[in-house]
Amino acid sequence: MRPSFLLPGLLSLLFFAPGLARADTPSHADDEQKAAARMLGTEGVKLALSGDCVQAIDKLTRAEALVHAPTTAVPLAQCDIQLGRLVAGTEILNRVLREAFSENAPKPWIDARKRAQSLFDATEPRIPKLRVHVDRPAGALGEVNVTIDGEPMPAVLLDNDRPTDPGRHHVIASAQGFASAEADVSLADGQSQNLSLRLEPQPSAPPPVSPVPPGQPQPLTAPAQPFSPAQQPPSSSPNRTPGYIVLGVGAAGVAVGTIFGVLALGAKSNLDSACVPTKASCPVTSQGDIDSLHTDAIVSTVGWAVGAIGAGLGIYLIVSAHGDDSPKSARVNVHPWFGPGSAGVAGTFQ
Repeated sequence: MRPSFLLPGLLSLLFFAPGLARADTPSHADDEQKAAARMLGTEGVKLALSGDCVQAIDKLTRAEALVHAPTTAVPLAQCDIQLGRLVAGTEILNRVLREAFSENAPKPWIDARKRAQSLFDATEPRIPKLRVHVDRPAGALGEVNVTIDGEPMPAVLLDNDRPTDPGRHHVIASAQGFASAEADVSLADGQSQNLSLRLEPQPSAPPPVSPVPPGQPQPLTAPAQPFSPAQQPPSSSPNRTPGYIVLGVGAAGVAVGTIFGVLALGAKSNLDSACVPTKASCPVTSQGDIDSLHTDAIVSTVGWAVGAIGAGLGIYLIVSAHGDDSPKSARVNVHPWFGPGSAGVAGTFQ
């Protein structure tokens, strides 16, 4: 439905439309442009009178692009307002009202400005006002970007009233390092509404970096090393202590075997001198040497056996040692033992 003021104004424009090309326009367009503007303006007014403001806006906008005239600008503003674009329509009316007309300005222009003033006074109070506020963590840096229905809103309008057409609007706030915040708001004619959005840091976003003042050297940062899933923490050093312990026991066994072997050889030498011509003819006084020879020989044999086993096992444990974090590292408990006439090495594997 067309507003009551639209029909009389457009009928007046249609009557004076043929005189558009003869008007004293501020443009220096040639006659062809003036004729085209007159034709487009006339078609636009007819479309508006038929109720087709969408097509009328297209024709009237083209006419204005060729030759500006209040007689096309005012009906263009009327159609914008009729379609709910109050802000665009009142801005067109504002431009017409600010124009300076010459003393011999055509009467249709004077009438168009009067209609512009009347329409502006009726429409301007209907324009809603939207005030957008964006919260973000204290100390966060960087510019906040706000869009309303996909159109960027200047940052200077944050926390200030923004003239906005009535109806439903989608608002998005964003900033580097933060997740976007969105909200829908519906505005009625003449309504003033506040909208608050809060930005939350993205979990994977790096912390904001304070800008370096001019003239100050830039901080040096180490280049990021690429992460590979195959990277593993360094393993601990192999545990060779059990091997060294067993090897030490083997060395002790060799030393014991050597010492008692020398003692056995000494006792045997004494017996060889005393027991002549055979062992059966040994004097009673040589019984102590016989016992010593027997004991020393046994201890020497056991010592050499312990030495051989300890040396072999110790070398094996040292070579095959694993770190503490190895899933199958062996643990060995080793201890030597000695008994009457015997000795050896005992141990357990875990």
